[in-house]
Amino acid sequence: MTEQPFPRVVRLAEVGSTSTALREAVAADPGAWPHLSALVAGHQTAGRGRTGRSWLTPPGAALTASILLRPQVPLERAPWLTLLAGLAVVRAVRRGGGDRAGAVGLKWPNDVLVDDGGPALAGWGTARKLGGILTELLPPAPDGRPVAVVGIGVNLSQDTAALPVESAASLALAGLPVPVPEALLDAVGRELGRLVRRWEAHDGDARVAGLLAEVAVDCLTLGRDVRVEQPGGGVLHGRAEALDDDGSLRVRDAAGVLHRVLAGDVLHVRSDTGSADAGTDVNLEL
Repeated sequence: MTEQPFPRVVRLAEVGSTSTALREAVAADPGAWPHLSALVAGHQTAGRGRTGRSWLTPPGAALTASILLRPQVPLERAPWLTLLAGLAVVRAVRRGGGDRAGAVGLKWPNDVLVDDGGPALAGWGTARKLGGILTELLPPAPDGRPVAVVGIGVNLSQDTAALPVESAASLALAGLPVPVPEALLDAVGRELGRLVRRWEAHDGDARVAGLLAEVAVDCLTLGRDVRVEQPGGGVLHGRAEALDDDGSLRVRDAAGVLHRVLAGDVLHVRSDTGSADAGTDVNLEL
């Protein structure tokens, strides 16, 4: 029997933002939305990225969905939700990717990239963004456990003209199989459910659960030289060495000092030229 990933799925033809719609629905009737409920839209007209950036897609060309999570873990471990959701998307895409599956990976902490070795693009190198994750914490449960809306967007069938920036890609453009949106959502839900259950079984300790190591394997940022443009205006240059137990990024600068990065614009840098390969705006302080 096929594993059912969601206890409740609401499907809308069109919505401004799936995350906004889900957040408002949960506020109006919390009991109607159990853990791992999903809201999916055929067309999202006002999708939101980090720091209020917009994310628009043509009707039917992308997976646009949000999932409600009520994990039984301490509130302070909630930042791992973004990384686990990203890993779930990477694995779901890879399952249908055939020989090209290895080109898909996670960019710390909220982007899904494909790197097919094609022409280099200034600021991105050969990597392109397939999708992203936006996690928003809601008021915690009465027992103090986190409650979160995790928005997921994955570009499926867009051609170059339908994508807003050169650094974006779709599964079709990357030469990967293109599933229907709800099939991909089900695959993501199954992967995410398994990951969260493992995480919960170890009280949210991603290292003990083995999840930190698994995210690290698929994280394209680790082992790379990076430039971090910090919220206060400073810039950190160094090598992204590892993930910390709280999901933050550990970056060692040229003087050997180890920094713990929670927020900022993180760009991959080509060590031979010092120029940026790929950037993303990130914030683990949910």
